[in-house]
Amino acid sequence: MTIHKTNKPRVAEDGEYATATSTLPVLQYYPARGRAEPIRLVLAFAGQAWFEPPPDSIRQIQAIQRREWDGYPFRQLPRFIDEVHGEVDLVQGGAILRHLARKYDLYGGERGDLVAAARVDMMLDGVADLRVKLRDLVVSKQLAQAAVAEYTGSVLAPERELKEHGMMGPGLACLEYVLANSRFSEAGWFVGPRPSVVDFAAFDLVDLHLAQPQLEDAVRGRFPLLVEHHDRVAGLAGVREYLASDSRHEVVWPVDWIRSTPGAGSGAAGGNA
Repeated sequence: MTIHKTNKPRVAEDGEYATATSTLPVLQYYPARGRAEPIRLVLAFAGQAWFEPPPDSIRQIQAIQRREWDGYPFRQLPRFIDEVHGEVDLVQGGAILRHLARKYDLYGGERGDLVAAARVDMMLDGVADLRVKLRDLVVSKQLAQAAVAEYTGSVLAPERELKEHGMMGPGLACLEYVLANSRFSEAGWFVGPRPSVVDFAAFDLVDLHLAQPQLEDAVRGRFPLLVEHHDRVAGLAGVREYLASDSRHEVVWPVDWIRSTPGAGSGAAGGNA
């Protein structure tokens, strides 16, 4: 699976992208994994190529977000345009994932199964909450030793410890529990008999943890089913090819790209990461 890159930056409003991409969907984001990575994983699994405009600098994106409120109603990325000049033109990563789940039948059950869809929505929100905690540790607290220790003792606490501390918030043990007890799937997925959109969001969350040496051992030691699930998703057709390709961005967090880009403000990523 390849994303269609070009050396010349293009953005959706400019119009030029249309002739360059034919009928490919457009995913606009920083050249980093960030909040767009689950979207890329779903597109790769669905066998849907996409176009990703490579911005020269964060200044270009900032200017567009200030100017085009119709295209950026919440002034943030990712932005996804499903077809050239298509009516489906979305920001908000969760909304984009849910749109793709409906389009590619990745909502955990047969079409119209409201129970499975509700469970997928619940799990997606849970994964998103955990991702916020990880982002705060890595981006805001810069993996400070004390912060890592606190995170390892709370978000990465094993199930028994998490249950003993009633005031402690959710952790990866909550996801491990769903898999261990086959709560919503007898097939080893999170919801339903085949991969759903939440499996790709959970893969990304675990992948982000495994990318941090300070957290990797705790995750592998305490959450073996999450790691096994991560490996299973990585082996899916489409996903396997995408992960092995040079289309996958090496930069994990957008703020790291922003900090390394001349003229880009350090706080520009905001809620886009």
